Amino acid sequence: MIDELFYPEIITNIGNYTFEKGIEIEVYSSEDSYYDWAKVRFTQNFNEKININKKDESLIELGYDGDFEEVFKGYVVNPVNEGSYQNEVALKDAMLLLEETQITNTFLDATPQEILRFCLNKAGISNMKISSKMYQKKRIIPIFKKNVISVIEEIHSIWKIKEKFFFSDDVFYWGEKPEQKRVYEFEYAENIISLDRPGGVWELETVSAPFVKHSHKIRVNHPQISGEFEVKKVVFSTNDTGFIRTKIYF
Repeated sequence: MIDELFYPEIITNIGNYTFEKGIEIEVYSSEDSYYDWAKVRFTQNFNEKININKKDESLIELGYDGDFEEVFKGYVVNPVNEGSYQNEVALKDAMLLLEETQITNTFLDATPQEILRFCLNKAGISNMKISSKMYQKKRIIPIFKKNVISVIEEIHSIWKIKEKFFFSDDVFYWGEKPEQKRVYEFEYAENIISLDRPGGVWELETVSAPFVKHSHKIRVNHPQISGEFEVKKVVFSTNDTGFIRTKIYF
């Protein structure tokens, strides 16, 4: 389906602040990285001092005509103007909570899913979709002062598996993918600005396309390549004039 995309809009919430202009954003989401991250740069001087603190909640939404789609949700990694971050805020998704949650426990007769649910609950994560594959229980698995990411890596090592895990729309996925309701179509000379293949990966540049997520399927109709493809990475970028671009890698 081809959408007619006009008047792109942006709303960024950081802590107690809401920004609709005077900022530039970059959002990176890749299936090769277990976390999404973003940057927000302030391009104008605000009348009052901005008080943004580490772990303040953040939300970036892009949309059209008042209809917005979440492209990033997470937490502040650094306060404004700290160190090398001049007029810039770095953000990380809920994986930050898993990185900061320490686990010390001995698991008895446990499956990967049982260990994972225990750890996610400790980190305060309740929305999750975890693979239902059958794995043999392990009799004793001691974990000592490891964060949840390290525990997941330990699970993969013990069971000799490698499942992709990430957050999407505030849900934690392990060995599962988000349900996709629509397959979006990108057409030559209509909503494709450019199509290149640097490093053996296709890079499609289009206008603001906040509805496309990594691991989604898209349809591409172009003289160079046509068909249905799985999205490997999405990068959203904008500036204070409202000029928004999406790069989709497949």
